[in-house]
This record gives sequence, C-alpha cells and structure tokens, in this order.
Amino acid sequence: MDLEIPTASASCYWSSTEFASLVCKDIRRKRRFERVAADFLNQPGVSIPNACGDWAGTKACYRLFDHQEVTAERILEAHRDATLARLAADDEDGCLLVIQDTSALNFSTRSGMEGLGPTGSHGSQKTPGLFLHGHLVVGESGTVHGMPGGDLYARKGRDDDPAGKRNSQPLHEKESQRWLEGWNKAQRLWQDLGGNRKVLCVADREADIYELLAASQQQRAKTGDGAGLLIRSRHDRQLDREEGGSLWQIPEDLTIVAELEVEIPRGKQGLRSRRAKLTVRAGQVLLAVPAHKRKYLGLKESVGLWFLEVIETDPPAGAAPVCWRLLTTEPVMSATDAKRLVACYALRWRIEMLFRILKSGCRAEQRQVQTVEKLKALIALDLVIACHLLAMTMQARSKPDDPADRWLAREEWEALCVQAAGGGPAPALCPSIKNAVLMIAKLGGFLARKSDGDPGSDVLWRGLAKLKIYAEAWKIFSQGICG
Repeated sequence: MDLEIPTASASCYWSSTEFASLVCKDIRRKRRFERVAADFLNQPGVSIPNACGDWAGTKACYRLFDHQEVTAERILEAHRDATLARLAADDEDGCLLVIQDTSALNFSTRSGMEGLGPTGSHGSQKTPGLFLHGHLVVGESGTVHGMPGGDLYARKGRDDDPAGKRNSQPLHEKESQRWLEGWNKAQRLWQDLGGNRKVLCVADREADIYELLAASQQQRAKTGDGAGLLIRSRHDRQLDREEGGSLWQIPEDLTIVAELEVEIPRGKQGLRSRRAKLTVRAGQVLLAVPAHKRKYLGLKESVGLWFLEVIETDPPAGAAPVCWRLLTTEPVMSATDAKRLVACYALRWRIEMLFRILKSGCRAEQRQVQTVEKLKALIALDLVIACHLLAMTMQARSKPDDPADRWLAREEWEALCVQAAGGGPAPALCPSIKNAVLMIAKLGGFLARKSDGDPGSDVLWRGLAKLKIYAEAWKIFSQGICG
C-alpha cells in the first residue's frame, strides 16, 4: 500500500480506496459519497455547507445521508475492508493490538431528537447523546492501521432497575456486553488474516469482566490459538487456591522480572508528559468464579492467566505514581516478554487520541442533522477521517523515514516544500513523512521549539486545510493556466 498517489488530490484518492467496497446500486451515489468524504477530509471539523462549497453540493450531501444504503454500519464495514487490505500488504508489524474503549458524544442541543439516550451519570444522567465503542488496530511499532469496527448506540435509562438486579443478569442483557463483542472483533480479525498474525485485544479497567476472561480461555482451549487479551485489572479478584487470597495481595510473592521506561502522556491535572521508570513483577494466577456469577448464573470455570504489576519507582512531585495491574493470556517467561506487554498496554492511549480528534478536530458533536440514523452515518465518516489523521501523525513517529507520497499527492508535497522554503523550484524527491508532517504542523501553528516534542493531530488538521489552498494554487501556476 505504499504506492505513490496517482492523482492531484490525495483526499480523492484516499476516499476512493478507503470506501472501495461500499456497495451502492447507483454508481453516482457512490461517487457522491467519495466526493463528500474527500471534502470532509480536506476541511475537518467545518459544517456541511462549508465542506461541500455550495448549495448544490450541500443539498446533494443531505440527500446522500438520507439514503438507506449510506449507514454507519456500511461505512465502517467498508473501512474495515480497507484496513484488512493494508494489513495483508504489510506483515512486518509483529503483533497487532486491537484496542477498544468507549466515549460519550454529547448532543445536548438536540434534546428533541428521537433515538438519543442519556449520557454520563448522576447530575449529567439526563444529557442526551450517543456512546461510541471504538476499536483501533495498532502495530507494536505504534503504526495505526485502521479500525475493525465501531458501535454507536444510545444508552437506556437505569432509574427503574431494582437494587441488585444487575448481579443476576447474564452478560448479553447488559451494556458491558460490548467488551466481549470487541474481543469477538479481534477474534474475527485473527481469522480473516488466516490465523498467521498474533492479535491481542487491549482494554482498560472497564473490560475486567469474568465472561470476557473465560471466553478467551475457552477459545484457546478449543483451537489452541486465537485473539489474546491484555486488560487492566479493576477488581481484586479471589484466587482459586487452597490458601485463598486475592489478586492484588500476591505481588510480594512474585519476582521482579523487568525494569523499563515508558512515555506517559500529559495528565488531566495539567502535568507534563514524562518518561516513567517502572518495575514489573509477574507470575501465573488462577482466578476463582465471582460469587454472584456462581450463585445467579451457575458459572463454574476458573480462569488461568498471567498477572503483571507495574509500579512507577520515582514519580515527579504532584503526580500519582503509575500503578498498572495487568491480566493477560500471553506468557511472561522473561524480561523481554514483560517489557513487550507493558509497551503494548502503553499504546492504549492511541484510541483516546482518536476520540479527541473525532470531537475536537472533526467536531462530530456539532453535526446538524434531523435524524439519529443520519447523525450516526456522519459520525462514522468523521471517525474514519479521524483514524486517517491519527495514522498520519503516528506514521511520522513510528516510521519517520518513509516517503510522504502515500499520504500526499505530488502537487501537495511540492507546494508544501516550496512554501516551507519560502519559494524556489519544487524538489525532485518527495520528503519523508516526518518532515512532511512537521511542515504541515507549522502551517497549523506548530512552533517546533525544542521543548515542543512531536507535533500532534491538532496542528495537523489545521495545517491540512491550509495545504489544500496552497496545492490548488501551485497546480494552477505550475501548469501555466493563470496569466
């Protein structure tokens, strides 16, 4: 998938390949969708009229998303097909991480729209909106490949649920079923890749669910392989052993298997990102069936996993020390295994970056449409665009020397280089993706000081909008059309 873009518009090339498998009975409808997707990519976050440029294009866009062929499910399925094609063409990235997480989308200004549900809890329980449970495929190198799926849903109110009811409910009747479905998507990805690539489902504490742990164990007992798990422990579970004890009480019995450093992103309290020094203890555990699962659902199977406790040894003043308790199906036989799994879990922040781009860059919560189905379809398209922007940002970090011609058409990287140089002839060779992203980020306001680190997606999406204008002007003047 590293071919040079053959057209003058990288966005048009991207939309035609990303949604190649989208099936529409009328080819004109598919072409219109590809044009709308390219317009949205050119100017992430603007309104539909601004993205489409005129009233005719805006009207056609609204009609397009009224059609039953253009749904969130079909858009994300087409993107999944493109993701599989990229993975089939690039098998150098070792283990593939399917990272899953949930984010709330607030639509408080559209309280009258049917199909929305409450978001948040307690005081914000009545705020209308949707939930997005996303899945992101990331390689061990940090490369973002795409998404194997995503689910947009409205939550039902829980005010009428009697106390204790949830303990007796099977998982398929609960909202938390989404975590098991996310692992199923990882399992499907493993199968679609022929069972030849290691796939690991990564999630935060909310995924610490007994049924999910048991499902992974049952799959491996049946086939001997499949998608694995790497999740952060939320519950101090009881151990299935004669002497009793609980999961969080055993680290003192475990040996230190590794010491390493991990990049910790900026925290919510305004603390700067930092390199954290971590100590890792690891060992095998056998988890007992939770008492309420045994009592109400008749579940009996204990779950055998590997447990890692990851502790920050010297946190900066004012910062809470890192404390990760991780459960995994992957054996931890050496320091190399421990370091690899901790590094894999540290990549979980990629999906939080994706949600941030979706909300702040693509401004998905600002979409103005009349029905919830049309809203979901627009959010799905914004999500695919957010994934593309994140992938471009991460490519500059994970494979900085790769040429930028996979992401930019010739007219675009030529215009970018000339603008950055303050004039002169176009370069003969395409710049690296790292240099291209840096130049685009500067267009978006990135200062590139020594203390600024790598540019993020914020400045990237702003810079891409300016690059579109420069590229159009460069094309006109270089072809001698003007004057």
